[in-house]
Amino acid sequence: MTAEAIPPRLPRRRDPALVPRIVSALVLGPISIFLLWRGETAFTAYVAAFAAAMAWEWLRMAQPDAPTRSYAIASVSAAGAILFAGQGDFFWAVAWPIAGAIGLTFPGDAPVAKRWRGPFGLLYVAASAGLLVILRNEDGGLLAVAFLLSVVWAADIAAYLVGTWLGGPKLWPKASPNKTWTGFVAGIMAGCGAGAVFAASTGTVIAPLVLLAGILAIASVGGDLAMSLFKRRFGVKDSGQIIPGHGGVLDRVDALMLAVIVAGMARLALPEIWP
Repeated sequence: MTAEAIPPRLPRRRDPALVPRIVSALVLGPISIFLLWRGETAFTAYVAAFAAAMAWEWLRMAQPDAPTRSYAIASVSAAGAILFAGQGDFFWAVAWPIAGAIGLTFPGDAPVAKRWRGPFGLLYVAASAGLLVILRNEDGGLLAVAFLLSVVWAADIAAYLVGTWLGGPKLWPKASPNKTWTGFVAGIMAGCGAGAVFAASTGTVIAPLVLLAGILAIASVGGDLAMSLFKRRFGVKDSGQIIPGHGGVLDRVDALMLAVIVAGMARLALPEIWP
């Protein structure tokens, strides 16, 4: 075979955002782990600050022409819900974001057909962030949240790396043109692996915890896809630019949001299988 007949070697897929992503993870990861370990007020305040930023980013994506008061309502309602949840005041933890959602239904000149966007995002942010704080404050909450984070992080990292480097058939092009079935399978396997390691290290029965890890890994992929679908519907690429390599806060925690809600339901229904 002549040199001219040899097909060119395809370049390996690379993501220019990989290095900024790693740097951001090295900064935010230790902070998050330390505050998770501290728990109580420190962790609650940390999550409340994230919730305020998430609600602001959501409104910026969903209703960029909303009046200034709507941004204030969204951020204060989200943060307030988390602070009440951290104090164990569940009535106000629920009532506060509902009141904020009602306030967001009157966003000036926004068309009626779009007025669901702000309230939906606020309630989604408040539910996911509030449940994370509630999980942490329960007996054994440190292990429960550590398990949840280890599964979501393992699934998210594996799906991103394998999907970026190996490519393959697209998972759901309508929601995200970059996510692949290869990455999805790798993410589920990594999440289950993280569950097995966590079970072995904590003396928990492995099989039920691996099953739970698989469910949470699937939920994390679902949360990621859902946020991608919303961003495409709203005509934006990223929710913000605050975190290098990721974009906004919502871009960083989208996989965790739905996983937290599923974890909260699983914790309530099957408390005995948790570490």
